[in-house]
Amino acid sequence: MGCGTRKDGKKILIRGGRLVMGQDVIETDLLIQGEEIAAIGPLSDAEADDLIDARGLLVLPGGVDTHVHFNDVFMGTVSVHDYFTGTRAAAFGGTTTVIDFSNQVPGGSLTRTLEDKQREAEGKALVDFGVHPVITRPDEETLTEIETVVRAGAPTIKCYMTYRDDGLLIEDPDLERIALRLSGAGGMLMLHAEANDAIEANVPRLIQEGKTAPIYHARSKPPEVETEAIRRIIEISKKTHGRFFIVHLASPGGLELLTEAMDEGVDIRPETCTHYLIFTEEMLEREDGVKWICSPPLRDRTAQEVLWQGVADGRIRMVTSDDAAYSWDAKLFGKDRFDRCPNGIPGIEPRFQILYSEGVAKGRITLSRFVEIVASEPARLFGMAPKKGSLTVGADADVVLLDPEETWTMGQDTLHMATDWSAYQGIQVTGKIRKVFSRGELIVDRDELLGEPGRGQYVHRRLDV
Repeated sequence: MGCGTRKDGKKILIRGGRLVMGQDVIETDLLIQGEEIAAIGPLSDAEADDLIDARGLLVLPGGVDTHVHFNDVFMGTVSVHDYFTGTRAAAFGGTTTVIDFSNQVPGGSLTRTLEDKQREAEGKALVDFGVHPVITRPDEETLTEIETVVRAGAPTIKCYMTYRDDGLLIEDPDLERIALRLSGAGGMLMLHAEANDAIEANVPRLIQEGKTAPIYHARSKPPEVETEAIRRIIEISKKTHGRFFIVHLASPGGLELLTEAMDEGVDIRPETCTHYLIFTEEMLEREDGVKWICSPPLRDRTAQEVLWQGVADGRIRMVTSDDAAYSWDAKLFGKDRFDRCPNGIPGIEPRFQILYSEGVAKGRITLSRFVEIVASEPARLFGMAPKKGSLTVGADADVVLLDPEETWTMGQDTLHMATDWSAYQGIQVTGKIRKVFSRGELIVDRDELLGEPGRGQYVHRRLDV
């Protein structure tokens, strides 16, 4: 702890809060100067333009959500979160940095994936953002561009092992070629792990049998669909010696395979998502079950407990939202046939507060582990540390003040997402965000949005080697 070197910019002193710094929780002061954290410690004599009394509040690093889908074209529709509505929801939910996926369009270059998102964000983004390019055309032209996008600050590239009809499926031999090229460039390959052949066999069979309700989405993609894909990824990772990341892990079997691989020294790690820790497949039995159709599907209570244990002990490194916000009309594409429902749950705003409530307040994880899964680990693993994800001198002043005692009801009328429905309707939450700072600017004050659209900046990322 101590003072930084910047002397310019507005000074804001946050006094007397409980700061979460690594494994330590310390009641002390934090000084913001300009866009950075300038000092941490007893600062009763410090001069400041604004003084904020944080007694009784937690002072936390701004959330980092590395898995969101803005302006996402998928299954006959487009997600309703753009760079204004999506980052507005992020800000109200304590998230000050997001990374969005950008699919390579038919005939388009890989570098265009970055250009498209930077254009979409211009004049709209309220918080800082990065981009994950998504390869859909694994030809030599695309492979030669991998090094270019890595140098441009997008070292994490995603591929899908399913969704043939949407033009996203990448076969295993191409995954190997991509992994080799990406590893050589200093990047990490992110994978949507579901075995496509099994899905393409199961879906038409269930439809033919008249099993079309939302619960059959889960039956079409049993846990073995995920574990088989993860087994193949581990084999590829051993062959290529690349760096791999499994998105939205939902199956205990998958976690077991990954645990063994990580113990063997394979460079692979998983995330899970908020909805897998909060909901089970029972939601798909409801009349409005289309709300909870996502991929991989929700699993049973036993699987959920295994995922929570993986989060608590660190085998699951972080928890993202996988925000995929489609309108209610679009979700109703699947009311009579589950296979026509756009897969995804809007969750960018609930993530931070509901993980505190269900995780810390209910004793499933420590406060320090909570900060790791929502901020510090995603920032570190995705090449944004030390500027993002922690309360340290010299870091960006992305700071959240949270009242750990306030209770409230989450739902459509208490959230700020652009969807006209909520999967989190009626959930009782302990812990309420009071203020959110992004690079030293107060952008959310309780229910008031103060940040101006377009203030968010592109985050140029570089992975540790």
